Amino acid sequence: MLTEEDFKVPLEKQLKMRLLYDEINNCSDVTQLQDNLKACAEALMHHQHLLSVLCRQQLMQELEKWDSEASKIIKEAIEKEEHGNQD
Repeated sequence: MLTEEDFKVPLEKQLKMRLLYDEINNCSDVTQLQDNLKACAEALMHHQHLLSVLCRQQLMQELEKWDSEASKIIKEAIEKEEHGNQD
């Protein structure tokens, strides 16, 4: 699904990261650094959640194409797990 090239950060993004690192290294305001770290962590968690949802949906679509009975069993197991985690 992913190639070796997919894991290489493009030069444009490397430059943006370098500028961000420089800005962080030159910042002495601890409160500002804490606020930005919290915002970064929140964005990371949000993106991880979205990626998880997208992967699950894509896997279920592929499984339904392959075997509808197996996909039904897996959907039931996921729903059972989700309802168990909410209690």
